[in-house]
Amino acid sequence: MTVAPAHRTAPEDHHGGPRRLVGPLAALDGRLAGPHDLLLMQCPGSLRPVGGGELPQWARAVLRVHPWVTVGRAPAVLGGPADTPPPVRCTRDVGAAPEQWLPVTVRGAERGRRLDALAPRAAVARTLRPEQLVGREELLPPGRVAAVPALAALPAAGRLVVEHRLAWGPIGAVGYELGTGVPVAGPLSPLRLVLRAPQPVSRRDALLLRRALDRLPVPVQAELETRYGAVLLAEYAAGAPTLTLLTPEGPREVHDPWFPRGRQWRLP
Repeated sequence: MTVAPAHRTAPEDHHGGPRRLVGPLAALDGRLAGPHDLLLMQCPGSLRPVGGGELPQWARAVLRVHPWVTVGRAPAVLGGPADTPPPVRCTRDVGAAPEQWLPVTVRGAERGRRLDALAPRAAVARTLRPEQLVGREELLPPGRVAAVPALAALPAAGRLVVEHRLAWGPIGAVGYELGTGVPVAGPLSPLRLVLRAPQPVSRRDALLLRRALDRLPVPVQAELETRYGAVLLAEYAAGAPTLTLLTPEGPREVHDPWFPRGRQWRLP
């Protein structure tokens, strides 16, 4: 009887992920990338600025060293070779199906410098969801966590969220640093969290969690991610009758973020 060879697990790199399992299918696990996901681009020159034109020089310089981008909350764009430029320094079959372009943000080396762009899904080598960043403080250089209050407060914040039985993960500067190892968080950086809430959370539970997070020694900005978008935990806990639901199509005014009614869109 022939015995099938045992499945061999790919070796882990120093960021905690597989070395050889790359490409959009392995990287995205067959799903769509969601807001706050970190994407490692195997062809960063393929990015297109949302406003058109070429990538600015600063973005090219950053992506050459750290080819990580953050998925934004905007619709993905479909396009074929005829109406989207081919990725720079990447090959593409002109007879292939239309490419899917993901909304992403390039983080600059300078504070506050950002570039909104579109990234081809086929060029995604690896993805990290916020939930996968929990507990990665130990991968940072010694003393780094102690130097950044938001990083030091992360375990305590996680314990508070877990008490409310919510899946969670860090986002923003703290999430980016935990995922990429690039030291972008500073002494004044807030601790930003995404709390997965596919099922309704009571206002009372939200208020209790917000009060607990407010007692941490750093400002905490948390958002509840529902099936339809995200609302700020502080706004929901305050009991406001109308809430701003952040969706890929833009902010929307709703009364219940889990069961939004009508099409009340908030204009920018």
